[in-house]
Amino acid sequence: MKDKAILDLLCDESLIELSRKLAAKYADDLLQEVALLLLEMPDEKWRDINEGEYLRWYVVRTMMNMATSPRSNFAVKYRIFEHRYEVPAIVDEDHYDYEKEADLTLIDQLLSTYHWYDADMVKLWIEKGSYRKVAAATGIPFKSIGNTVRKTLDNLKDDYIKHHIERAVERSPFANIYRNIDDRPED
Repeated sequence: MKDKAILDLLCDESLIELSRKLAAKYADDLLQEVALLLLEMPDEKWRDINEGEYLRWYVVRTMMNMATSPRSNFAVKYRIFEHRYEVPAIVDEDHYDYEKEADLTLIDQLLSTYHWYDADMVKLWIEKGSYRKVAAATGIPFKSIGNTVRKTLDNLKDDYIKHHIERAVERSPFANIYRNIDDRPED
């Protein structure tokens, strides 16, 4: 009875369509993982779910959790949330973002002017992705790391904006007028 109910449920077109929307190329794998989960479920839990008439809800919720949570066994097994960056062999000159490259260079230059500890904490935070992971890697309390990163990012933002304003003023046609006003002799 359990096997037939699971097969009927997983052959349902609406569940197949949901798995395609949730897991795209892993849709069949998602359905199989749900089927395995249901087949391995203890009989007592199966009876509770089946008699409570919320088996379909349970399957839909399980599918959503498996496909949308980066920590689910399904997502880890199929590396759904793992980003794979591929560098193109030839850089498309027309679509290359030189401004973004200049901004990243500026940010790197600004970070190099900060205290080594602040700059290293920001770089580690970017590399690891969270305060807790940096804390685990360094042994420094995560609150301290959070405060340092936040303070450094605020300073970096202020310095970045200040740099852009100065650059905009220098490129302005009125820049010479402002310089001349500052350079005029006193009466």
